[in-house]
Amino acid sequence: RLIQDGKDAGRQGDAHRMLTLFKLAFDIRQSPKLEAKIKKIEELISQEEEEEEDDEFINVNGSGLMLFKDLHEKLYQYQREGVAFLYSLHRDGLKGGILADDMGLGKTIQVISFLSGMYDSELVQHTLLIMPTSLITNWTKEFAKWTPGMRVKEFHGTSKGERSRNLEKVQRRGGVIITTYTMLMNNWQQLASYNGKEFTWDYVILDEAHKIKTTSTKTAKSVYAIPSRHRVLLTGTPVQNNLKEMWALFDFACRGTLLGTAKTFKAEYENPITRAREKDATPGEKVLGSRMSEALMAIIKPHFLRRTKADIQRSKADGAHLRGEESPDNRGPQVPEPRQTSGPAAPTLKRKNDLIIWTYLSCAQEDIYRQFISLEHIKELLLTSRSPLAELVILKKLCDHPRLLSAAAIAKLGLQEDGEEAAVPSDTEADEAAIQGISNIPDDTLISESGKLVFLFALLERLREEGHRTLVFSHYRKVLDILERILGNRGFKVMRLDGTVKQISERERRISVFQMDSSYSVFLLTTQVGGVGITLTAASRVVIYDPSWNPATDAQAVDRAYRIG
Repeated sequence: RLIQDGKDAGRQGDAHRMLTLFKLAFDIRQSPKLEAKIKKIEELISQEEEEEEDDEFINVNGSGLMLFKDLHEKLYQYQREGVAFLYSLHRDGLKGGILADDMGLGKTIQVISFLSGMYDSELVQHTLLIMPTSLITNWTKEFAKWTPGMRVKEFHGTSKGERSRNLEKVQRRGGVIITTYTMLMNNWQQLASYNGKEFTWDYVILDEAHKIKTTSTKTAKSVYAIPSRHRVLLTGTPVQNNLKEMWALFDFACRGTLLGTAKTFKAEYENPITRAREKDATPGEKVLGSRMSEALMAIIKPHFLRRTKADIQRSKADGAHLRGEESPDNRGPQVPEPRQTSGPAAPTLKRKNDLIIWTYLSCAQEDIYRQFISLEHIKELLLTSRSPLAELVILKKLCDHPRLLSAAAIAKLGLQEDGEEAAVPSDTEADEAAIQGISNIPDDTLISESGKLVFLFALLERLREEGHRTLVFSHYRKVLDILERILGNRGFKVMRLDGTVKQISERERRISVFQMDSSYSVFLLTTQVGGVGITLTAASRVVIYDPSWNPATDAQAVDRAYRIG
């Protein structure tokens, strides 16, 4: 009877019950035939269990890296490609590479997923992650959310003892250390050693890696001083000014083995490529430039991955087309996707519209502007080869607001006899004095003195009526002072973040309050503090009050709000 019941259980697919019943039968009467059957069932069960265990991990895009299934399923397809790219550097024995995805495509998540797979497969033990101070909280939060089991410690903060304990724990038992460029500059010897001996990290990963675009800086030198087997750089803006910066990033990532010395790179690639782009380039120079461009791209390709938001949107549209998804009125074949490429579809981003608004100078601004450019000092400047940067900065400030000019600048310009402007406060005085400088001037006067302000206030009023929330970036805190006061007087609820907010926790608090509380319609930020690595997707409009010399800086600022997801 037991054998019969066992066979019935087997037909219903219950192997465990079948095994139990056969064993009971075997206790009553042993037979070699029954023993062989029991053995076979046991083998079958253990095989199934192994397969189930394997099912928990998925081979990312066929690269060979096994990633925990739950994590794999949360990644967009392009992010899986990023993880596979990072693993291919390791697998193919390349020393390093650059993940240069556009801002807001989730480089953080791709790196965390990659490390998760590497630690699970025991391919790495020690990782050092270096980033600007403002990003520490975000990285720590993301690690806790995506890979709660991983040992992640901070080498940061005022307590020297705690920092050293964290570092020692990770060096001894494995894990990830998160630190900042500033910490690294002051403590690189400690990060490069353990128990008095040199310590080699498996991975050194730099976030916002354009920080080392100039190899002569102290930051770059201290990063070079850390021994490591692999190096990965993350940056949304790999080339900001010239090709030499790209050379600097690859020189660090690949330890000088990819593009040669700075001198040979300049002669071989940078000069011909740059020359080909100039107006008076000959046809021969243009051909050479384009040939060298292609050669350079071919060399860096295995070490470099960059996708822009436009690429993601395009491949998404192509993917829909390939899968035979047709318009609803013409239902084409709905082909199910293979398991590898399915997973969450990247959200569609609305189109980003960039508007450049040309405003007129106010009468006061125009008056000072004309006086300034007619000074003897300026006429002389135009005849020499000296850099006009200082004078350009004065004009730049003037275009923002005449009250940004310091008393010293006014005196130097010989403008102090102009009664209206003699009251302009000094930049060098304390902030209180600066605010005093504008505190006794009526709002309407302050607005009318700057053409940009006249336009900006009209714009912000309109955006508030339409229910939009706006980030306003400026280089000068004084501009934010003026905006904050007048907006407050006009009943706007305003949040502000600049370099005076030193505590990371306080920065985080302000960001999350703005993200959660829709009654705040304007967030005022300085480009230097608010422009990197933070997420402010609650806003749908961004105003750059004064463009940077470097367009990449403004692109970084705009992409605080324009992010996938």
